[in-house]
Amino acid sequence: MLNLSKIFILQKGEKMTTLKKLLVEKKFYFVRTGTTIFDVAKYMDEYNIGAVPVLDDERKLKGIFSERDLMRRCIAKEIDMKNTKVDEVMSRHVIVIESHDTPEYCMQILKQENIRHMPVIEDNKLIGIISMRDLLLYDMKLKEEKIEMLNTYIQYYG
Repeated sequence: MLNLSKIFILQKGEKMTTLKKLLVEKKFYFVRTGTTIFDVAKYMDEYNIGAVPVLDDERKLKGIFSERDLMRRCIAKEIDMKNTKVDEVMSRHVIVIESHDTPEYCMQILKQENIRHMPVIEDNKLIGIISMRDLLLYDMKLKEEKIEMLNTYIQYYG
């Protein structure tokens, strides 16, 4: 019988990862209020991002614009994207999360609210945006590390 207690004892002492740690290496993309939808869509395409926070001149969060907004509020309604400002079609009701929260808690909120992107704040200032993909990649990395650790344990004690 395999005794895994040593492995799990090591993991109990680990500190929980925060969203802030996940955002350290992630570039922060945003657009300003007053930008046309056409320019926002080009910006999102250029940087391969699915949602972008919309900030005012004081860098305060005013809303978020996503691919879903582009499809439902712009293309489906055939609006003039070169002359319509993002302010008119962005999602204004934005759910945010604190930088000290965990990826697990963030994933729970994303699923509960049926959204894929969430702005991360620290001291009431926007520091980044986290996506469902970011969280899935983080989770996959954790699982790969556990598999590697278990394989090492089996090879050493097996």
